[in-house]
Amino acid sequence: MKKAIIALENGYFDFGYTFASEGTFFAEFVFNTAMSGYEEILTDPSYKGQIVLFTYPLIGNYGITNEDAQSNNIHAEGAIVREYSNLVSNFRSKSSLKDFLESQGKIGIQGLDTRALTKQIRTTGAMKGGISTEHLDPEVFVEMVKNSKSISDENMYQQVISDKVVTYDGNSESNLNILAIDFGIKANIIKDLQRYYKKVFLVPFNDNFEKNIKDLDYDGVFISNGPGDPRIVKEIEKYIHQFVEMKKPLIGICFGHQLIGQSFGLDTYKMPFGHHGGNHPVLYYPDGKVYITSQNHNYALSKEKVLASPDWEITWENLFDNTVAGIRHKTLPIASVQYHPEASPGPNESNSRVFQDFYEVVKSGKE
Repeated sequence: MKKAIIALENGYFDFGYTFASEGTFFAEFVFNTAMSGYEEILTDPSYKGQIVLFTYPLIGNYGITNEDAQSNNIHAEGAIVREYSNLVSNFRSKSSLKDFLESQGKIGIQGLDTRALTKQIRTTGAMKGGISTEHLDPEVFVEMVKNSKSISDENMYQQVISDKVVTYDGNSESNLNILAIDFGIKANIIKDLQRYYKKVFLVPFNDNFEKNIKDLDYDGVFISNGPGDPRIVKEIEKYIHQFVEMKKPLIGICFGHQLIGQSFGLDTYKMPFGHHGGNHPVLYYPDGKVYITSQNHNYALSKEKVLASPDWEITWENLFDNTVAGIRHKTLPIASVQYHPEASPGPNESNSRVFQDFYEVVKSGKE
């Protein structure tokens, strides 16, 4: 283990020791309260540009399975833990978290006060931070952090999507196809779509998007999760309105939820420290039931804007802070949720409520 420093742009710093890789890394710091699922979290494309602070004190004890990953790469820039477990005990494990991080040049640091660091983020909000084994002078490194790039300066999703269109075979008994617009989709979302649709057309949102969807035969449109600031993604609005004109049902998850809202004038704002965890209770207004959900986002739709809109209604509400967790258009077949119904990691009790309900909407439109 090598001594390392972590620092935040507000001047906070602490020292720990690396358990994976060395070097200097800059990213936005966020904390995740999940008790398990670090493999899924680190490989979630939505974490691109972020270093994940795990609040659960012991991480790494069940290793890496290579089966639960949500993409082919680690997209988080690094991991901060209270204690890393050198002992791996799990019959499914194929490697250790240490080896997994080092295989892709990602840093892991342990032995610092993760509770104090979490309180910093909760108090000040998600902010730029850094980890280094090379620049250990706190004053110098804090300045380096302050001068590093912000996650809001660029379209982060462009760094995680493929440049190819992929067609997935799904439910052979279905006669419906779905267009999935990729902003950083998770593997388990694709699996859930495959359960309902005959074919899933996964199309990256890039310069070739219009050309790539031109000849596809699809009955509904899904807009995926993804990293970064949704407010700087403007080009999608044109296509969302085209889908509406074509009478294609629309659904969005997380980043897709925000993009749909923005396209109809519902403002998006950056939350103080976001929602990152697997225990968020959300109330589903139509049936009055509370579902425990997995969440990972730093942005949300303005509740005031939704309530003031004559066209939209809130369907899901986060009971931790009463933020908007889902919306539905009153006359058009459009719905979206802020949380991750596919879980991975986390509870999936809202899974069928979201995917099944949207499938029924697509099915009724086809009929």
